[in-house]
Amino acid sequence: MPAKKILGIAVFLLSLVLGHIAHFSAINGLNVPLIILLQGIALALLSRHILTVACCTLLFCLFAVYCPQQARTTDTLLLYVVPLGVLLGTFACSLLPAHTPLISRVAQQVHGSLRADVARYTRFLTLFWALFFAGALLAPAVLALAGPDGSWRWPLSGGTFACAAGVMLVEAYVRRRVIRNFEHVSLRETVSAFRKASSRPTSGRA
Repeated sequence: MPAKKILGIAVFLLSLVLGHIAHFSAINGLNVPLIILLQGIALALLSRHILTVACCTLLFCLFAVYCPQQARTTDTLLLYVVPLGVLLGTFACSLLPAHTPLISRVAQQVHGSLRADVARYTRFLTLFWALFFAGALLAPAVLALAGPDGSWRWPLSGGTFACAAGVMLVEAYVRRRVIRNFEHVSLRETVSAFRKASSRPTSGRA
């Protein structure tokens, strides 16, 4: 991994850590702009559109100076919505006609041609995760309208991540019970295959 990308990830993680430290998590005219500035620097290091990122970061920092509470809430929502939106789009688009479901492509990266039952399972699993991400995106709004006061923050503060981790553990167990006589791979190999599959075109049926 290039040093620039590693530095960008490190700076972004630093902004998240600072946001959970008591002194920096206090809402004021300096802490929030600092956290947003760090996030902007991280995005600039990770993105090719440096000028666009710099302009957006500057405007967001100015907004944070005058409206720190609103800027912090907006930043939290963006950090939640954007990654989930990208994942939802990636999984959902791979289910379109003439495309290969994303998890089917991941399995093909590891196992080559898939058996009929494996291809069917990976298609349904791709659909499940698309629905999961859609539900996760809707959860804060639903809780804000129908849940207790402040409950809309539960998914944003780790609830969605905990649910996803739990579902992955359950799915790993179910997969081994449903798909028999098959060489299941480690999590590390799965992550590596996912990175390769998600960076390639989705055309072609499983």
